[in-house]
Amino acid sequence: MKKRTGTMLAAALALTTTMGLSMGAYAEEELIQAAYLTKSISNETWQLMAQGVIDQGPEYGFEVTNMDCDMNAAKQVEQVESCIEAGYKMIAISPADYDALDDVCLKAIEQGVHIVSIDGPNFNAQAYVAADEYDNAYGLGVMAGEWVNENWPEKETIKLCLLEYVYEEACIDRAAGLLDGFTDTVKAEVDVVSRISPANQAEGNEMGETVFQATDVDVALAIAGDNAAGFCTAAESAGVGYEDMMVAAMDISQVSGQLMQEGKYVKFLGSWGSPSVEKAQVHLKAMQAAMEIEGVTEDPVRVVYDVEYVDESGIDQIMEDFGW
Repeated sequence: MKKRTGTMLAAALALTTTMGLSMGAYAEEELIQAAYLTKSISNETWQLMAQGVIDQGPEYGFEVTNMDCDMNAAKQVEQVESCIEAGYKMIAISPADYDALDDVCLKAIEQGVHIVSIDGPNFNAQAYVAADEYDNAYGLGVMAGEWVNENWPEKETIKLCLLEYVYEEACIDRAAGLLDGFTDTVKAEVDVVSRISPANQAEGNEMGETVFQATDVDVALAIAGDNAAGFCTAAESAGVGYEDMMVAAMDISQVSGQLMQEGKYVKFLGSWGSPSVEKAQVHLKAMQAAMEIEGVTEDPVRVVYDVEYVDESGIDQIMEDFGW
């Protein structure tokens, strides 16, 4: 196995907070003005993370404003420029385009602004959030393969659909881990009948409908719970029995968790914690770390997500813990 390494409401939604100074350890200190720039907040997980960063920001010393660019790289560059002019001291970015941010983030750092990348060590960021995308997804792929070996030992060929996202390096690594973990483990021959790149639940449904018009699917491996949920909706509409297809997905979402609870296709989900609590806290910790670094650095601080795998035995507790 070759390990791969690598750095995904409305589009115009803007979330902000004006909480007072009486919260947490920063009760008597002035909060740092921070911008949290998302690339697309149409995804449920990103909505929850943005709100979580805003709500918990004062506990970490920040007053946070969310700005979304709806996958428009030029708009995101303009947002960084606006934040510099407005006097923000911290800008955390989920990039719409990595290269497009290089110059403007360098400019920001040279003017005393601190930069966090929410997706790997990019665009001169002083700290970044990361996960071991390939290895984490590989582990989930192994679990899916073991499930097939145990539950479908008679199957000689598995028809597989991979729900990837080929527009982000981290997502490419995640998809590769899922596929390698599964094919290295399952005893049957694997026939990849389709590879699709849905950006969200709606596209997962739309693209899934096209897949089911063309072929049967035994196993679907997805980089995200929302994408997988849309694909499951398409399977249900196509008359696929709940026990005739199994789904494993990284990045649990509320709707994918509900499908698992209901016994509809989903057998395994990967989780980096609640988007509105644990994942948001990881982003805020990266923001704190970046505030300790002055100027451009060749050694940015890495703050990682800890992954866990969820099956039907633990899904009820996870949904309760996440407030879902």
